[in-house]
Amino acid sequence: HMFNMFVMRRDLFDQYCEWMFSILEEIEHRVDISDYDTYEARIYGFVSEILLDVWIEANNIDYKEQNVSFMEPQNWLKKGGLFLKRKFFK
Repeated sequence: HMFNMFVMRRDLFDQYCEWMFSILEEIEHRVDISDYDTYEARIYGFVSEILLDVWIEANNIDYKEQNVSFMEPQNWLKKGGLFLKRKFFK
């Protein structure tokens, strides 16, 4: 579930947020990001994207996936190049 995007009932959203933010707060206390570059400093976003799936599976939440629509044109070649640069050429 990329981008941490979802639509869910309010009670599930509250449960998810309580669970997620307790984890993110603990990470914030344990990890010093002062020397991280802009990309690495997104650690909280990366972790929360992964943990959304963990929470969905652990709580047996039924879900449906939808396509993502971008309102503005995307330069996928440029985005892909920057992604590869970040991953392999730090």
